[in-house]
Amino acid sequence: MKKLLLSFLALGLGAGLAQAQVRYLDEVYTEVTTTTDVQFGTNYNFIPSVTPNFMLRTDVYSPTGDNETGRAAVIVLHTGNFLPKYLNGSAGGNNRDSSVVVSAEMFAKRGYVAFAPAYRLGWNATTTDAITGADVRKGTLLTAVYRAINDTKSLVRFLKKSVAEEGNPYGIDPDKIIIYGHGSGGYIALAYGSLDRMEELENEASGKWLSSVDVPTYGYVANELYLDPAVIGSIEGFGGIYNDTNNYGYSNDVIACVNVGGALGDSAWMEVGEPPIISFHCPDDGFAPFTQGVVIVPTTQETVVDVVGSRWAIGQANELGNNDPLYNGKVFNDPYTTAANAALASSHASLGLNPEDYKGLFPFRRPTIAWPFQESSPWDWWDETTVVNAASPLVGAVAAQAIHDNGVGGSPTMSAAQGRTYLDSIHGYLAPRLRELLMQDVSVEETDFVNSNMFVYPNPANDYLVVKTNEGIRITDVEIFDITGKMVRTENGLNKLSHQINGIDELPSGLYLVKVTTDQGLVTRKIFVD
Repeated sequence: MKKLLLSFLALGLGAGLAQAQVRYLDEVYTEVTTTTDVQFGTNYNFIPSVTPNFMLRTDVYSPTGDNETGRAAVIVLHTGNFLPKYLNGSAGGNNRDSSVVVSAEMFAKRGYVAFAPAYRLGWNATTTDAITGADVRKGTLLTAVYRAINDTKSLVRFLKKSVAEEGNPYGIDPDKIIIYGHGSGGYIALAYGSLDRMEELENEASGKWLSSVDVPTYGYVANELYLDPAVIGSIEGFGGIYNDTNNYGYSNDVIACVNVGGALGDSAWMEVGEPPIISFHCPDDGFAPFTQGVVIVPTTQETVVDVVGSRWAIGQANELGNNDPLYNGKVFNDPYTTAANAALASSHASLGLNPEDYKGLFPFRRPTIAWPFQESSPWDWWDETTVVNAASPLVGAVAAQAIHDNGVGGSPTMSAAQGRTYLDSIHGYLAPRLRELLMQDVSVEETDFVNSNMFVYPNPANDYLVVKTNEGIRITDVEIFDITGKMVRTENGLNKLSHQINGIDELPSGLYLVKVTTDQGLVTRKIFVD
């Protein structure tokens, strides 16, 4: 079926979009098989008055009749302000939202296997205490995002484990997993690919992830990090008093992250060597900034924390070279790319933005609803009767109707036809870029076995660095690269189980990438030199 383009792009653009029937590029399959509530783990539930055991479950969307066993997988994350649907004051908020279901189906029709999980929710968005309110909102939201990232990592590890130990029941390639998120899911997607060291929170210059006051109820201590890995788990999703380690022994690596709305928690998180990103954003979204700004929670209209938006994140990804694999030297001239470049040129036109610096960004220009804010999330839609009937037992009939009315107030043209049209453009823009990535040798060279038996320490390092393996894996070469990609140390022909690199204190302070070649695969680790 010929895909629709947004009406504001240009008349007649759809004429050249004939189906070529190529996996990942076109909708090769017409039917999708859905399996619901597949359990991939358990974890601690932070919502009061609910069972402490949260069953981590996902819906699975597969192309009907497809017997391939090495398909790319995509994890589709829903929006919802990290609060339960309807209780968040919104018409959306779980993995059965219309846009999530249709987007997962679109991926499946292109030959992917799509997984739409229900991740853990819950934070204190409504506190207005004059002294502790800002810290409680910020700290509990950060914790909610952190839990959602760890739940997503549990799913990634589950998929890799299913291939290694369970006969590959989903027919996927464990080295070709993509993270894709709408709204709040976009926050998770961007953070998933960039927040990979606790030091990125602790070393942030403004200290915004450090509590400004003591809040004993939440365990916050002034000038200390809101997150305590001993309580909520490590950055990899392991350990912690209130965290279940799921699917241990497998890596969290993915090959790309896509955000449809949302933002990046901190500019300091992005570093060289991280997965490519592709972003879709309404430039004057009143809740999540396009460049830099403050997150505003729709539930209460309270401000929470400064973040950076899609335009900044994409610019940084291109500057670091992280987005190069999406293009591999190719120039895309399809109508979606043309439309994206035109929209970028008209977004904050006075800045004179060069599309070449923002490859991978598609701004969606929308009508202004309350200057300077435009409509946001035009890819979302819902049915009024369904929302009112489902929300009434939770919040009452009046509040249930208000959820719909307020949603339409922020998106006056909301409809299923509009939402599907935007998703058509999102997937039309994504398809050639992701296929370009997937057709390369994108397999993660490190095997799960080598990855789980490789240790590089101490981190941070200030004098020496030790590279050590278990299970008889022999180290042959160690290379160290700085943040620009320049090799600064190399030690070759080792044939050792453990190797110490001295003179680390001679390197300038900063982030480095350590590439370790073994007789059973290649592993990369990030270290910070004090």
